[in-house]
Amino acid sequence: MQHDSTVNPEEVAFYEGLAAFWWDRTGPFWPLHRLNELRVAWIRERLCDHFGRPAASDRPLEGLRVLDIGCGGGILSESMAALGAEVCGIDVVEK
Repeated sequence: MQHDSTVNPEEVAFYEGLAAFWWDRTGPFWPLHRLNELRVAWIRERLCDHFGRPAASDRPLEGLRVLDIGCGGGILSESMAALGAEVCGIDVVEK
């Protein structure tokens, strides 16, 4: 069985070169960190509404499983885990 890859080696190399900066809030990913605050609040509200959970709880995603495909450095994954979710983050770049 043949498996063709759609992974672009140039893109992988680009993000591997930036891997050390994922968690630098003043580095090249600073916009993503700022956006994360908004998207986590939005995702939290949507999931709590969908699953009938109290959004004001400290760990409202406790017992839920989240799959973060293309997680990069795991900025969203970490936030979801902090809210109680069991998270699996997958990315083509190992770091």
